[in-house]
Amino acid sequence: MSPNGSGAALRRCTGLDRDSFAEAYWSRQPLLSQHPDGFTDLLSAADIDELVALRGLRTPFFRVVKAGEPAARATRSAAAGNRSISDLADPDAVRDLYAEGSTLVLQSLHRLHPPLVRFCRELAAELGHATQCNAYVTPPGSQGFAAHHDTHDVFVLQVDGFKRWNVYEPVLALPLSTQPSSALGADAPLVADGAAPVLSVVLGPGDALYLPRGYIHAAETNADRSIHLTVGVLAATAYDVLRDVLALAGEQPEFRRSLPLGSAADQLAVVEQLVSQASAWLAELPVEQLHDAVRPRLARTHAPEPLGLLAAEDAVRQLDKNTLVRPRLGPAAAIGPGEPGRVVLRVVDRELSLPEYVSGALEALLYGECRVSELDLPVDDAVVLVRRLMKEGILVGAPPT
Repeated sequence: MSPNGSGAALRRCTGLDRDSFAEAYWSRQPLLSQHPDGFTDLLSAADIDELVALRGLRTPFFRVVKAGEPAARATRSAAAGNRSISDLADPDAVRDLYAEGSTLVLQSLHRLHPPLVRFCRELAAELGHATQCNAYVTPPGSQGFAAHHDTHDVFVLQVDGFKRWNVYEPVLALPLSTQPSSALGADAPLVADGAAPVLSVVLGPGDALYLPRGYIHAAETNADRSIHLTVGVLAATAYDVLRDVLALAGEQPEFRRSLPLGSAADQLAVVEQLVSQASAWLAELPVEQLHDAVRPRLARTHAPEPLGLLAAEDAVRQLDKNTLVRPRLGPAAAIGPGEPGRVVLRVVDRELSLPEYVSGALEALLYGECRVSELDLPVDDAVVLVRRLMKEGILVGAPPT
C-alpha cells in the first residue's frame, strides 16, 4: 500500500485491492466490475452543464467529435481584459452539435474538476503511475470513435446512461506511446471480419471496465445517452527506464566518439563491439547512479497535492509549537548525507541543506502527522525548521483538508 493512497480509488475502479488486481489483471486482461454507489460524486450531468455553460472552458480542454473526426466549430470569441480570445466553448454550438449526434469530450478533468483532481491523485498514489481523466458525453444512437487501441491502460467508469462496448484481442501487445492504432497501417484492419470480441457488454451506471493498453475497443450508444469517465494510466515502462539509464552513456567519452569514416558496411562493423562495450559499462554502473537516472521519472508519477495560495500563507503565519503538520501528499522527500555537519533533503526538483542535528526531527516530520512541540529539538528551533519546510511546500497543516 502506498503511504499516500488509501486504496479506495483503485477499489472503486476494480472492486479489488491492489495486490489482487496486480496479480490477475494489470497489463494482462480486461476486468468488468460493478459499484452500487456509482460515480456521480466524481462527475454529474449538472457538473457537465456547469463546465460547458459557465466555466469558460477553452480548447484543448474540450472538443466535439463525430465518428472520430472533429465536428464543426464549437468555439466563440470573447474579451479577456484587453485581449480577445477565440477558443472559448460556445454552449449553444456544443448543444446543437450534440443534438446532431456528436460526442462532447471534456479533457484533462484531473486538472479542472476538484473531485477528479483528488480521485486521480489518490489513484496515482496507489498505482505508482501517473493518471489522467477525460469525460465522454455521447447522444443516443451514436459512436464517437471507431475501433482503436489506446497506448495507456484505462478504467472506464460509467456515470450515466448506457453504452455497449466491444473489446477485441490486441493486434500489438502492450503498445508504446509511439505506437498508436494509426501507426499499424491502413491495410491491416484492427478487427478482422467476423472476429468475435473477447468481451461484449452494455455498461450502465456504476459499471467499471479495465482495459490494458493494446486491447481493441469500440463503443456506441443505443436508445440512451451515455456519460462515462476514462481514467488513463500513463504507466512508466521498462523501455522508459532503459532509455533513462542509457542517457547516462552520453557522459562517457568512449560513447561520444564518431563512427569510423567509410561506407555503411565499415560503420556497421563496429556495432557488435559497441554493444559489447555498452553491456560491460551497464553491468558496472553503481546502483545509486542507476537510481538517480530513474528517480525523476518515478517522482512524476503523481503530482504533488495542490496547495492553496492564501491557505498556505495563513498556515505559515499561524504556526506555533502546538501546530499539527504532516507531509504533503505526492513524491516523497528523502534524507541523505551532505557536507560535514549537514544533511541533504532531496525533493523532486531541488535539494535543501540542513544542519545535521535536525536529522531525527526530519525523520519524524516525513513519517506522518507530528506536532511541532513533539520534535526532539528546542521549541524555537523546531518552529524554524517546520516553517521552512512549510514554505518549501514539503509540509502542510494537519488534519488533511
